[in-house]
Amino acid sequence: MRSLILRRLLGALTLTLAAIAFTFSAAPAASASEPDGSIGRGEVMDRGWSWVAEQVPYSQSGCYRNQFGCYRPDCSGFVSMAWHLGSSLTTWALWNVTSEIPAEDLQPGDALLRDSGGTDHVALFVRWADAAHTQPVVRETYDFGHVAEERVWGNGLRGFSPRRYNRLDDLMPYGSIRVKYDSMGGLGSVLGPPVRGERDSQLGGRFQQFQNGIIIWHPDAAYAIHGEILSKFWATDAERRWGFPTMDEADASSAPDGTRGRYQFFERGLFLWSERTGTHPVHGEIYKAFHDAGHEKALGYPLTDEMDEAGGKAQKFQKVTIHWNPAKGTWITDN
Repeated sequence: MRSLILRRLLGALTLTLAAIAFTFSAAPAASASEPDGSIGRGEVMDRGWSWVAEQVPYSQSGCYRNQFGCYRPDCSGFVSMAWHLGSSLTTWALWNVTSEIPAEDLQPGDALLRDSGGTDHVALFVRWADAAHTQPVVRETYDFGHVAEERVWGNGLRGFSPRRYNRLDDLMPYGSIRVKYDSMGGLGSVLGPPVRGERDSQLGGRFQQFQNGIIIWHPDAAYAIHGEILSKFWATDAERRWGFPTMDEADASSAPDGTRGRYQFFERGLFLWSERTGTHPVHGEIYKAFHDAGHEKALGYPLTDEMDEAGGKAQKFQKVTIHWNPAKGTWITDN
């Protein structure tokens, strides 16, 4: 107990001297945050990656300077740099600027922290390496002779506490979703402001919810879903049923009666909407027949979802009904 108290007193003294000795250099214009201020996950991850890319060697003294400032190149100095803290905190001081979160809510830019049982260490969480969420991928500086690196903890959390920096802005878009959001006009876009932080989707991608829609990413492209198409997508089991979008919503063709609407393709279906007909997905063999017959320009917009009928399926459109069964395939009848 006495050794622990002495160690923490020495750590506090080291931190005080460090604050005097280390000259903080403000981040460049590309960095949106201020020291000890609110910071988004994207900036945290960019700052953390800088030390990995530059292979910063571990040390418990001095500081490493790059465009993001000058910080002590040990585990807590690394996390202090990534979070744009005003100085290099010690491992135990990081408890005071973070809050505990459930392990299942760990997101990029959060931390794994421990100073018990002979272990004093902190690492920046990146993602899970496995579907069961037992092996975190982290960025860290962890011992003499090593450089900052990204690696998998194959032996799990090992008593480390999941922590979130108190000034971390969970709502700020980042990565591919941020690029997409900005390209649509950001706050001034049809999506409006973010209302939830980016999270894992059901099938391995990522999504973020905004006031009027979502942006969903997988694996290399991000697309927006909003309005009535989003409502139908959510009501019919979302990406678990339809897969991910392969395009943004766009204008559909005019139907024979002049109806105009919008459409969006997903991996396993087409969603069509018009004010007259509502939103309905078209998929499978019925979609193939719809496509071959000329889409909404020839057959009109769908009036129903696919329905069961004797021995097969059917879907009603403005001008026709498309039928399918495994014995006969697809055929079209007039309404």
